[in-house]
Amino acid sequence: MLIVPLSGRMSLRNPPIVTIGIILITCVVFFFFQSADRGIQKRAQDYYLGSNLAFIETAAYEQYLEYGTVVGLTGFEAPDRRASRAQEDLFPLIASMHGDGEFMARLEKNQIITPEMEIYPSWREKRDRFNAILSHTMAVRWGFRPADWNVRGAFAYMFLHGGLMHLAGNMIFLWLVGCMLEMAWGRILYLGLYVAGGFFAAALFGLVHHADTAPLIGASGAVAALMGAYAVFYGRHRIKVFYSLGFYFNYTMVPGVVILVLWMGNEMFQLFFGPKSQVAYAAHIGGLASGAAMGLIHRTFSGRGAEQVLEGEHGPGGSAAALLDRALKQVEKLDMQGARDLLRQVLAIDPNNRAALTQMYHADKLNPESDEFHASAGRLLENLVNDRQTHREALAVYREYLEKAEKPRLPLPLLFAVSSYFAATGHLEEAEKIMGLLLKKKPDLEKMPEGLLHVARACLKEKLESKARSYLQVICMRYPLSAESSVARRLLDDLGD
Repeated sequence: MLIVPLSGRMSLRNPPIVTIGIILITCVVFFFFQSADRGIQKRAQDYYLGSNLAFIETAAYEQYLEYGTVVGLTGFEAPDRRASRAQEDLFPLIASMHGDGEFMARLEKNQIITPEMEIYPSWREKRDRFNAILSHTMAVRWGFRPADWNVRGAFAYMFLHGGLMHLAGNMIFLWLVGCMLEMAWGRILYLGLYVAGGFFAAALFGLVHHADTAPLIGASGAVAALMGAYAVFYGRHRIKVFYSLGFYFNYTMVPGVVILVLWMGNEMFQLFFGPKSQVAYAAHIGGLASGAAMGLIHRTFSGRGAEQVLEGEHGPGGSAAALLDRALKQVEKLDMQGARDLLRQVLAIDPNNRAALTQMYHADKLNPESDEFHASAGRLLENLVNDRQTHREALAVYREYLEKAEKPRLPLPLLFAVSSYFAATGHLEEAEKIMGLLLKKKPDLEKMPEGLLHVARACLKEKLESKARSYLQVICMRYPLSAESSVARRLLDDLGD
């Protein structure tokens, strides 16, 4: 399950310097300081397989899984043993073994292959050599290892990543969530949240996987802390999110606190009931929980929530999204005047906000004799006719307007645009009615030949050749000097006139 918040805007007057800085530092570490890790890991892998260490340890692991202990382990370096089992067959078992933190911790402590075993000296030498090769990687040198707690690793692991997709995923989420939080918290507190969240994530991971010797790397714990704070920061404020269930995805509006519950529930389910994975779910849970706690503390003592930050971004009125949300609540309370005031503020910020234009029209149609009704209907239609996908909505609004308005007063240029739009989108009857009205009232309208040609072509598309011929003849007779008249004559020739 994937849930991505999409709310929030960045202000160029107050750029998210800390977020950008964290992303740049993390990318520099990955592309420059970690660039040699892949080669070192390849050398370690080649040694692991070529030295026969893989056969020895996987054989021990198989016995451990079956009996809970290891006995014997003689003859694992014999040539016939190597030939009897292809290296490729070992890869799934190797992956499972290295993902078993308890086994690997006991292995390193000589509790699996013990000094009493005949094979121990040879195995220990190879294991130490393998570890020595890996120790040159940034992940091993600077990652957080639960079996060997240290502050350096608990800090440095946040800036290390295991691959390009690992890095990209974390940085995308950091950008989506971090920009809004940095604006809300201020740079110093925001940086503290990121670092402290990363520490708490490492701490919980260390408690859950206390015996693991494999290093934890990645910014996901710190980013999870930002997500937890983000969800609490919004509280009951509804935010837009993108969600994916693998086979289905969509957008929806949900309260921020619901996002926190879904995130936490998904991570806990994966940790306790999901298949074994290299994903650090415990670190994610630690980050989410600590971030939510710090977010609650910040909100309680600062008294500053999402609404105040959004207001700060756009001035006293607030953001378009926040104002629209408040306007809809006023509509639910039947406070239409309060809703109109808020909708006017939305349109002052975003004049083409279709949701606000629609709500304003619905509010004003309660008083169809008012000037506001004609104005809001005109603004909504002007917005709708710029989008071919909204022709049914535009037709419904236009028909409702004609029904409610005792004397329609839409501007003539808008009527021309509506007629051309209806002609192009298959609503020929309405297009013809409007064009007939315009021919009577304003035949000298500059774009009249163009509008008539739109209707004529729509008639041809519907196989109404007689009607099309009439419109084409009008163009030729009334507007002989227009560019459209030459097109009309060619079409008439095609029709056999």
